Amino acid sequence: MKHQMKLGNKGSSYSGARVASGWILALIFALTTGFAGQAESRQATLVVATADSSDKSKEAADFVGDGDGDQEEINQAIESLPEVGGKVLLMEGTYDIKKVSGELGGVLIKRSNVELAGMGTSTKLIQAASQETNVIRIIGENVGNITIRDLYVDANRDQNPKGEGDPNVSHDRFEFCGIKAFCARPGGGCQTEHYDITIMNCTILNARRLGIMLEGRNMNVINNTIGNAMSDSVEILNGPGEIRGNYFEITGRTHVACGSDRGNSILMTDNIVHVRETGDIDIGFRSWSNSKRHVIANNSLIVEKGGHCGTAMDVRGDGAVVTGNTIETKNEERLPMWITGGNTLVTGNLLENVTLVINDKSEKGLTIVVNNNILHNSEVDHQKGILRSSTDGE
Repeated sequence: MKHQMKLGNKGSSYSGARVASGWILALIFALTTGFAGQAESRQATLVVATADSSDKSKEAADFVGDGDGDQEEINQAIESLPEVGGKVLLMEGTYDIKKVSGELGGVLIKRSNVELAGMGTSTKLIQAASQETNVIRIIGENVGNITIRDLYVDANRDQNPKGEGDPNVSHDRFEFCGIKAFCARPGGGCQTEHYDITIMNCTILNARRLGIMLEGRNMNVINNTIGNAMSDSVEILNGPGEIRGNYFEITGRTHVACGSDRGNSILMTDNIVHVRETGDIDIGFRSWSNSKRHVIANNSLIVEKGGHCGTAMDVRGDGAVVTGNTIETKNEERLPMWITGGNTLVTGNLLENVTLVINDKSEKGLTIVVNNNILHNSEVDHQKGILRSSTDGE
């Protein structure tokens, strides 16, 4: 049976007194500041706990789940926030996440001005078996100012193996993610796209499709630990956006670690992609064809002996700056790094055991500049395009 706890009805005189005194302070504040509606309009914090949370956490919670379908309590808390928005804080514990019937996820955010936060890796959201859905789904017209932080999210792809959808319907194949933000259902669209969404300080693992997929403007993925994904570990669409300070640990099958799709003005900076000896990844960093203004800077990609990486970087769009990156494979074969768009600057990188392939596929005749890189046991393979080059090699 679900256990729901309401503010002001905790069952103890101490809790009742605490809540009562809180309302008195709020009333005094509203009267003394001259804003009669201040107490109602201030942002709220609602607390959620689950079956294996500590007794202290349960006592402090407004909603308590029983460890079976805990998305119910989380969604109730999100819906219970005041119109101005607020924070839902998930206490430590393991939250069982199941698909909501008729929806595209377990935990659903359909409104603006929401922060969903946990207690770090001790707050675990685990997708139950045979759900075939997104663990967290953000959806709706003009929804924005969303922050998801300090959570451990396991999409449990081994027990959710289907990940199927109609390839002819936009997004239909990609509703099997750890965290996904898209304003509409597959095949649909919105008058106003998502805006100002940030995923930070989370651990996102074992996605059947994407670990994090965000479509809209000002999409940010910052300081997360991210694991395997059958599609992309992280992808931003539209833009502008930022993928910064993340640690990608690839131990199994993954398509792309850090990527964009139909996105302009996107930063991919200060990330580490570590392909372990059991890892099998197609592409480390990727920007999409016909995109513009990508900065791929100060990243580190290392492939351990025995691990597989098909391509270090696939920089497809125009107007890219690729600088300050270190790339190394410990395998014998050289790791290709593709530059296929013009007006691109490749400078100040340390490439070890890499083949830098210049092959402009844009047909625009824009210059590609390659200079001041250190090529250790590496080479430049100029196949097509206008190349200006001065490199240091060993």
